[in-house]
Amino acid sequence: MDLSLVNMDATKMASLVRTKQITCLALLEAHFDRVDALNPSLNAIIWQDRDGARERAAILDTEVAQGVFRGPLHGVPITVKEAFDFAGSPSTWGNPELAQNYPAQNSDVVQRYLDAGANLFGKTNVPLNLADWQSFNAIYGTTNNPWDMSRGPGGSSGGSAAALATGMSALEAGSDIGSSIRNPAHYCGVFGLKPTWGVVSEQGHSLPGWHTDIDIAVTGPMARSARDLMLAFELLAGPDRYSKDTWSLHCPTDLREDISDFKIALKLSDAACPVDQAYQDRLADFAEKLSKAGATVREIEPELDTSDYFNTYLTLLGAAMGFGISADAVAVERAEMEAKTTGVIRDIMTTRLNGRDMRHSDWMVADNKRRLARQLFDNFFQDWDILLTPVCASAAFPHNHSGQRYERALTINGAQQPEMQQLFWSGYSGVVGLPSAVGPMDFVGSLPVGYQAIAGHGKDRTALAFASCVENQICSFTAPPI
Repeated sequence: MDLSLVNMDATKMASLVRTKQITCLALLEAHFDRVDALNPSLNAIIWQDRDGARERAAILDTEVAQGVFRGPLHGVPITVKEAFDFAGSPSTWGNPELAQNYPAQNSDVVQRYLDAGANLFGKTNVPLNLADWQSFNAIYGTTNNPWDMSRGPGGSSGGSAAALATGMSALEAGSDIGSSIRNPAHYCGVFGLKPTWGVVSEQGHSLPGWHTDIDIAVTGPMARSARDLMLAFELLAGPDRYSKDTWSLHCPTDLREDISDFKIALKLSDAACPVDQAYQDRLADFAEKLSKAGATVREIEPELDTSDYFNTYLTLLGAAMGFGISADAVAVERAEMEAKTTGVIRDIMTTRLNGRDMRHSDWMVADNKRRLARQLFDNFFQDWDILLTPVCASAAFPHNHSGQRYERALTINGAQQPEMQQLFWSGYSGVVGLPSAVGPMDFVGSLPVGYQAIAGHGKDRTALAFASCVENQICSFTAPPI
């Protein structure tokens, strides 16, 4: 197999189709060959419709012969995270209780990719209820990291990142309430964008019968290149089916093409979540490269009480993820948690569970604290273009499926730290709805690590422009050696 074909980015693939250097069907078959070679060991793609995809490829090829192109992804084979509704495919969220959930309508994200000419042939693995930084469940099993099969690819968009990194899919869509786009991109060495909250539709990425947008949660693109990420954002951004008559997108453009045009603030650590020193060192090296490329780089951050700010995120996260959960169920979960935890992880879980069944008036107090923090970030980004932070605490960690998530720990700088403590870096931009781009930066040992580039509210294109400049001037995607 010519790996240069499946490892090129979606933009290049679309160009080959448009200039008739390859047919849509041949491009699709190349991806099937790659899936056949790697997916049995990775288990990233957990549902496929090859016959339907071949039929669509034949139609797309007929359109090419007629000089008709649906959009910038015409004929490009893609997959999406399992939780996105694609008519005729399962949307189970990894939950056996939803094993027979086959939606009849496409999600907005899927429809926008299809309208752009993409050929969606499969769906990728997730954790149970999308609630883990590993991707395993009782329906589909475990997804492995393509850089080290003994480790996870991240979650909840772990299958998405593993499929992208290995050339089994040209483009993806993920979702993120607690780094579910960002962590997998970091762990697998690809690109991901957590957009500004509300800029990309969540409709059709929901449990059956649920149509209310979830606080903090976003959907967004994942890709092998920054230019694909930029293209996908332009395709996906826009109002959902309920608000399309009342608003349009007004994210400011950002046409910068050189690192030297950016003012970059650094926040490489915080007491609320220790970061592996080797990863911090790579981030510091990266910052030095940015500086040598002409960027203004300085260690500075918004003047937040980060401990209190983390608690605000945990409270609102608990509330956001509490939909459909009864007070009795929360009480049972709380009793089990308190019997198994102490110290930091009990504080984290107690704060989160307090949000699960809080009164709306209490939620408004927490929301007001978030608005005050948002003002601090808005003021900060009047002077700075990018706030560069870790994505999480370390490179990809070994599989660990034992017990509840809050019982698991990571070894960080020789000490055991609660795995869920990493939520600090998830919430730092997430709770105030800021865009965060993650891209490949370096390696710790044989494992890829990425940067998190946070931009001001609505300045998704600034985060994307930064990622593009980094890709062109400092570092870009590297395929895993498999």
